Amino acid sequence: MAIIQPSGADWAEPVVLRPARVSDMFLLMDLADQVGYCLNPEWIRLRLRAEPSAEAHVVATLQDVPVGAAHVHLSPRQPSGGALRAGLTALAVDEEHRAGRIGTRLLARCEDLARRMSAHTLEIVVPSLRHDDLHEFWHHHGYDRDGSSPYAKVLSARP
Repeated sequence: MAIIQPSGADWAEPVVLRPARVSDMFLLMDLADQVGYCLNPEWIRLRLRAEPSAEAHVVATLQDVPVGAAHVHLSPRQPSGGALRAGLTALAVDEEHRAGRIGTRLLARCEDLARRMSAHTLEIVVPSLRHDDLHEFWHHHGYDRDGSSPYAKVLSARP
């Protein structure tokens, strides 16, 4: 189900990125469904209340209407003695807004959030069915296969 533009809304307005709220739960479930994920409402509630130094959800809005979302967290699979890794476990944009660079904006915010979590690397951890569809997207943004995850990128220092 696509997110419907409110009557009289002008999509020329800039995209606003903000932290996700519990009130976004059904939007997050709809976006996840559009890209083949199935999320449990209780899992979302729990994740939205997680410690921001280790996990974050971001929502992209147009005229305060959510049209995309992403989730980044410190990876539970940390290399011993190595640099911290963060995982991007979800990045979804409403099907009606996928050509508007919203995914690029969400990814950039997730990279910044991962840096704030002191992560050295951001790995893409999405269901394997989605990797082939998004290969060009990940590659365009500097992600390569690194052996430990389908796609990963070493993050530069915070600008």
